[in-house]
Amino acid sequence: MPSDGVGRVCSTMNKNLLGATTSLGRSHLFVAAILSAGIVMSAPGFAVAQAQSKNENLLQTREGPELAQADTGPARLQAGQHRFDIEAQSLSSALVVFSRISGVDVVFDGVLPDGATSAGVNGDMTAASALDILLRQSGLAWSVINQSTISIANPQQDNAQSSANITEPITVTAAIRNLGPNGVPDEVYETPGSIAVITQESMRKAPVREVRDIFNNVAGVDVSNDARDPGLTVNVRGQQEMGRVNVNIDGARQNYNQLTHGTTSRVYIDPALLAEVEIEKSNLTQNGGAGSSAGIVTMRTLNTQDILDDDEDWGGKVNISHGNNSYDFAGDTSVGARVSPKFDVSAAVSRKVIGNYGPGSHNPGLFTTGNGKYYDRDSSRPEYTFLRQTSGLLKANVYLSEDQELNLGYVGSMSNYAKTNDVTNLYNDFNETQVHTLTAKHNWDPESDLINLNTGMYWTRTNNHQFRPARYTTSGTVSTSSFDNDYTLDTFGADIANKSNFVLDPVFDGTSELSFDYGTELFQDKAKTTSELGDEGGYGAAYQVEGSTPGGRRDVYGAYLTTTYGWNDLFTIHGGLRADRYSLTGDTFWCETQASSGNLCEDGGTPLDIDLSENKVSPSFGASITPFNGIQFYANYRENLRAPTVQEALLGGDHIGNVGVPFYSNANLKAEESKTSEVGVNLKFNDVLRKGDGFRAKASYYRSTIDNYTTIAYVPQPTLSGTTTFPVINTTPKQAAAIVNLTDPVYINGTELELSYDADRYYLGGTFTLNDMDLAGNYNPYVLDTAYSQYGNQTYINIIPLNQITISDPIYGGSDQLYGIYSMPKRKITLDGGFRFWDRDLLMGMRATFVTPQDNFGSSKGSSIVGQYFKYRVFDFYSAYQVNDHVTLRFAVTNMLDEAYVQGSGGTYAPAPGRTAILSLSGNF
Repeated sequence: MPSDGVGRVCSTMNKNLLGATTSLGRSHLFVAAILSAGIVMSAPGFAVAQAQSKNENLLQTREGPELAQADTGPARLQAGQHRFDIEAQSLSSALVVFSRISGVDVVFDGVLPDGATSAGVNGDMTAASALDILLRQSGLAWSVINQSTISIANPQQDNAQSSANITEPITVTAAIRNLGPNGVPDEVYETPGSIAVITQESMRKAPVREVRDIFNNVAGVDVSNDARDPGLTVNVRGQQEMGRVNVNIDGARQNYNQLTHGTTSRVYIDPALLAEVEIEKSNLTQNGGAGSSAGIVTMRTLNTQDILDDDEDWGGKVNISHGNNSYDFAGDTSVGARVSPKFDVSAAVSRKVIGNYGPGSHNPGLFTTGNGKYYDRDSSRPEYTFLRQTSGLLKANVYLSEDQELNLGYVGSMSNYAKTNDVTNLYNDFNETQVHTLTAKHNWDPESDLINLNTGMYWTRTNNHQFRPARYTTSGTVSTSSFDNDYTLDTFGADIANKSNFVLDPVFDGTSELSFDYGTELFQDKAKTTSELGDEGGYGAAYQVEGSTPGGRRDVYGAYLTTTYGWNDLFTIHGGLRADRYSLTGDTFWCETQASSGNLCEDGGTPLDIDLSENKVSPSFGASITPFNGIQFYANYRENLRAPTVQEALLGGDHIGNVGVPFYSNANLKAEESKTSEVGVNLKFNDVLRKGDGFRAKASYYRSTIDNYTTIAYVPQPTLSGTTTFPVINTTPKQAAAIVNLTDPVYINGTELELSYDADRYYLGGTFTLNDMDLAGNYNPYVLDTAYSQYGNQTYINIIPLNQITISDPIYGGSDQLYGIYSMPKRKITLDGGFRFWDRDLLMGMRATFVTPQDNFGSSKGSSIVGQYFKYRVFDFYSAYQVNDHVTLRFAVTNMLDEAYVQGSGGTYAPAPGRTAILSLSGNF
C-alpha cells in the first residue's frame, strides 16, 4: 500500500540489486531555483530513494532468534535522530511506518515470514537503533545498501547463496509516492500524455456540497452546472455535453440528456461513494473512446480494497458532516469483509440533506444577458432550492483462480431536488432522479506476456420524474398548465480488451520492447419520455415535453489497435487506429405556428423519420523521450468521430408555453470530426531542496479543430408571416430552433499546468488553465427537407404602387443566432498549500481559485442567454486532526470571503453558495 509519500518498502528476488541513481545536475538546480522563490521555510524531510547503487555484503553480528543488526561497512545509514512512535504490529505494516518516519527505503529478500510481528519502538533515536529494536524478535538481519536504503533478509533461509545473488528489488505498491496537496500518484507524472487523478484524499479534504466541487483543482477541466442540480456536466478542454466527454461510473457510460435552458447532459453520483476519479484527455484509442472526442472521465466507486487495510478481514468507515448555510447533514458508512481468500464483499450507503442556501454577499454582480441586462445575486433570486439524496453500492469480488477474477457491482442513487431553468430563477421544477448501474468485469492475467484480457458488461438506467407546477401571470391567471413528466434513458454496453508484450533483441545494448493494445466496445442508448398535462386551463401539450427530450435508439460501435515501441526507458513511440460506427433511428415530426401553413403543431404536424449512420477510421500517434531521469517530453495526435445523441437528432415539437418557437429535427445532421494535437513535459524530482522532499509538474499545450460542430441555433419556419395583400406586401420569417452543424471549423487551444512541492511538514501546489475558443461559425439554416418560401430567411417589403422593394440580409445562419455553446473559463488559476504538524496528525491548509470566464457563448442578442459572466475569486480553508488511529476530525470553511459568483461556463444563472462552515467526524472500525 502507499506509504503516504514517505519512504517505501520493496520486495526482492535472488538477483543483484540494480542501481544507477545519478545526479540530476542542472535540471535539479533549475527546479530548486523555482521552488526557492516561493518557499523559504524548512522542515525535517522524509526520504525516498529511486534506483539505488550496488548491493553491499550482508552484515550481521551474530546468529540466533534475536539476531542483532549492524550498521557497519563502507555504506552507512544517513545520520540524524527521528521521533519514532511505532506500535507492535505486523512486521510489514511496521516497516512502512518506519520508512515514512525515517525516510529510509526498505527492500527485503523473498517473502517476510508468515505472522512476523515487530517490537514496539518509541523515542528519539537513529534509524539504525530503531531497526535493531523493530526486528529484535524476528530472526531477520538488515544491511546498508546506501545511506537511504537498507536490505532485510533471513540468513537462515539460504546461507549457501552468495551475497552477490541477494537482491534485485521488485517494487511493490508501497513504492508509489503520493505527494502534494492532493496525494496524486506518481504514475500521472510518468504518463506521456494529459491525464489527471482526483484522489480520495483530495475528495475528503473538505466536505463538498455537490460532486462538481471535486473537479475544482484539475487543470483543463471545468463543471458547467450549478449547485442546485446534483447532476454533473464535465467540460474537458472546452468541450462538453452530448458524449463529447465520456463520463462513466466504474466503466458504465452515463449518457443521460434532458433539454433545459441550462446544460443538457447530466451524470448523477454521490461523491461519498467515490474512491478515485481518473480524467484521460489524450488517449482515446482505447475502450471508452467510442463516440467521444474530448476525454474519458472514469469515476471509480468504493471497493473492498478501499475500505479495508491489507491485513484486515473485515471493517468499515463512517463519515458525518454538518454545517451552516443549510448544509444540514451528510453522512456515509462503508463496510467490507474478506469472507475467504476467494471471495470478498463490500457495501456503502450515503445520505445528504441540504436546504435552500444563501449566495455570497460581496461583489454581487453575476452576469449580463445578450441584450445587456445586468443581473446580481438579488435580481437572480436569493434562495436556491434543496436536495435530499440517498445513495448506495454493493460490490463482490470472486477470485476464480490465481490468474482470474470476477468483479460484480451495483451503484444507485435517488435525488429529490428543486431547481429553476430560467435566467430570472422564478420558476421551480421538482425532480426525483433515480440512477441504477450494474457492472460485471472479468480479468484473465496468466503468466504470459501475450495475455492480459479484460471483459466487461454494464447497464445503466437514469429516470427523472419531474413535476413542473402551473405558471401564472401577474394578474393571477394561469399562463401554462402543469406538467408531470418522466424522462428515461437505458444504456447497455460491453467491451473486451487485451494487451500483448514482446521483449525484442537488444538494440545498441539497449532493451527493446513492443506492445499491442487492442479491443472493441459497443453500447446502445434507448430513450423514452412521457408527459401528462394538468387541467389548470393554461397553455401546454404533452408533445412539447416529449419532443424536446425525445425517444429513440442509438447504437455505437468501436474497435482499436495501438502499437507501442520502447527502447531502454529512453523513448517510446506509438501509433494506433480506431474504427467507429454509429446508427440512430426514431420517429418525430415538424410543424409551424401560423395558421396559413396548414401544418400546425397542435394538429400533429408532419411525420418525420430519422435514420442516421456514419463510420470513420481515425489515426493516432505520439512519442516521448526521457533525456534525463525525472524529465519526460511527449507529443500526441489523434482524430475522433463524435456520434450525435438521440436528443440532438430527434429534437422536435414545440416550445413549452405557446411561445411560438417550434423545434426542428435535422435529418441531415452529421457527426463531429475532431483533430487534437498536444505537446507536453513531465517533471518528477526528489530531494530538491532538502532530503526527502518531492517536486512534481505536468505541463501541456493543445490544439483542437472540430468540423461539423453541433449546437442549437435559431432557424426559419418554411412559411412566412405578415401581410401579402395590395398595396403593401410585408413578410418576415417566423422563428424556430434546431440542432445544426457549423459550416466553419471550431478552434480550441489552451495551456495546462499542474505542479506540487511536498516537504512533509509543508506542501504547495496549484494548477493553471488557459483556454481559448473560436465560436464564430456559420450554419445552414434550412434544416428541413421541404420547400421554403422564396424569402424564407429574409424580410421582404414591396410597396406595389411605388414599385419599391426592400430585401434584408439573411437573418439566420450566422454566429449571432447560435446558443447553447458552453466553454470552460478563459483563465483559471488554483492554489493549494498547507502544513502538517505533530507527526502529520494535524493538517491545516488553504485553497484559492481565480477565474476569468470566456466572453463568447453564442448568441449576442438573445435576452435569456448569458452574454458575459463576471470574473471571481474564491478562498477555502480546511483542516484535519487525527485524534487516534480510528477517529479524525475535520473543519472547513468554503468561500471564506462570501463572494457572489456564477461558474462562468454557460447555461448557468444562479450564484454559488456563500460562506459555509462544515464540521466532519470520520471513524473506522
